[in-house]
Parts: sequence; structure tokens; C-alpha cells
Amino acid sequence: MPHTAFRRLTGVALSAVLAAVTLAANTPQAAADDAPSLRVLSYNAFLFSKALYPNWGQDHRASEIPKASFFRGNDVVVIQEAFDNGASDVLLRNAAAQYPYQTPVVGRSTSGWDATSGSYAAATPEDGGVTVLSRWPIVRKEQYVFKDACGGDWFSNKGFAYAVLNVDGVRVHVVGTHTQSTDPGCTAGEAARTRSRQFRAMDAFLDAKDIPASEQVVVAGDFNVDRHTAEYDSFLADAGLSAPDARTGHPYSFDTRDNSIASERYPDDPREDLDHVLHRSGHAKPTGWRNEVVKERSAPWTVSSWGTSYTYTNLSDHYPVIASGG
Repeated sequence: MPHTAFRRLTGVALSAVLAAVTLAANTPQAAADDAPSLRVLSYNAFLFSKALYPNWGQDHRASEIPKASFFRGNDVVVIQEAFDNGASDVLLRNAAAQYPYQTPVVGRSTSGWDATSGSYAAATPEDGGVTVLSRWPIVRKEQYVFKDACGGDWFSNKGFAYAVLNVDGVRVHVVGTHTQSTDPGCTAGEAARTRSRQFRAMDAFLDAKDIPASEQVVVAGDFNVDRHTAEYDSFLADAGLSAPDARTGHPYSFDTRDNSIASERYPDDPREDLDHVLHRSGHAKPTGWRNEVVKERSAPWTVSSWGTSYTYTNLSDHYPVIASGG
């Protein structure tokens, strides 16, 4: 090929590349201007099975959570640890007036889902505990169950819910998840390695959806990754997520000093910031996206065990995280 032709072809190719780069640089900002600014709550409700943990006031808390100020006025609510069937049914039923559109609980069955993928097993003793509630219509519901798990998580169908919302005619994609806990049944470093594989599985799932860059993809839940540690950056990279523009409110969503339930259950564990509401990188994102940890406090409630009474002033061992833009 003559050099002049080569240079001409190279110039054409370079122009095309520059045009593509310019388009890519401009598209996210344009999309951000048009992206619906939703208010999203992520809440680990600590509704463990009453058969295994009968004395944690699950029914009382399931009735009180929908009345709490942090629970009201959101566009989307992502619940984790809705494990107990009866208590979670109470919570979802009492929340239905505010959030009439709901997914089933991940891993409880295949009923009510448009698709199930991953490693769902009906024989697994516990479900995944995640559900998405919305005041906007949910036009598609899918569940994905993680293949990898260690420790106690091996006995649950943990994974994520994928919901497509119709927000005033605009599609918004929401993923709600609860990833591998740092469980004493896991070997050293195994929990973090398992989480990494789960994040990459979630990223691959979303890649396969081929979602337009102009559409928001919100990913929320208890990721069991402390924002104050080095794992946070690798988590964002593995999951293909962007950090919020600001993190406000209480510095810890899991506070073993100030939270009355967490301090009782885990008196020797560190305070951590584990719960996040993030956006997928490369997609529309409202400007000024911030996560706020709400240091929730409830009216005192009391349970009894073996003749001893215990009183608490929180509705879960995690604090709620509310995210919004603007």
C-alpha cells in the first residue's frame, strides 16, 4: 500500500476515534442532566429466622420499620436480611401502601420472577433475604444466586435482585444485593476473595444486559465492604461501580458501639461502613449523588430470654443509608 494511502486511511481512522472519544466524553453529562433523581433507601433489616434466633423481636421490628421516618418518602427501598418468612411478609405487606411494586425475596423460590439465573437451589436451607420495593412500576424482575460462598453463607441462596423501573417513562435499573459476610467459618482472606468473585459476577450479568449508557443503573445493598479499608477501591473496580460524590451523616452504617443491637451482638467487633447505594460506571448518574447514613433511633422495645429482659432502641443492627442527587 502506498504511504500516502496509508496516511489517509490512518487519518480517517484517527478522526473516527476522536469523534467517538468526544461523543463518549459528552454523553454521560447529557445523560446526567436527564437522569431521574431518585431517593433510594438501602436497609439491612436483620430479620433472621425466628426458628434459629427467636428472641430478636422480628415481628415487632417488621411492624415498626415501615412506620419509621427514614422508611417513608423514598422512590426505591432495597431490603437485606429479610430471611424470616413470616416477619418479612409482615414488613412487605405493611410497606405496600407506600411501595406497591415489589420483587419477591431473592432465593426463596422462583415464583414471581421473570427469570432466575446463577446457582439457585430449592434445597438450600435459607433464602437470600433481598427484596426491592418501589413506588414506580417494576416492569421486569430477575434474581441471580451467587455460585460462590463460604461459612454460614453457604447455606443461603444469597445473590441479587435486578429490577427495571418505569419512572415517568424513563427506564431505571436497580440491583439490590447482600454479598459474602466476613464469617468466622471462612478461612483467612476467603470472604474477601469470595466477595470479589460475586462483584465480578454481578458486573458480568449487567454487561450482558447491554444497557444504554443514557440509563441509570443503581446498585444498592450491604456489600460487607468497609468504606474505610483498601478493599473498597477493589470492590468498586470489580463491580464496575462509581463512588458517590459525597458520604454524609454517621460515619458507620454498622456501629458496634452506638447501635444497641450491634453492640449487644458484636461487642468486640470494629465499627464499619458496609452499606452503599452506588451507580454503575459509564451510565447516567444524577449530579451531586450522595449517601447519608441515618443514625436511626426507635422507641424502646423489650424481649425476654431465659428469664432476663433486654431492651433496645434500634430497629436493626445496621443503620439505614439514604441516597439522592441534587
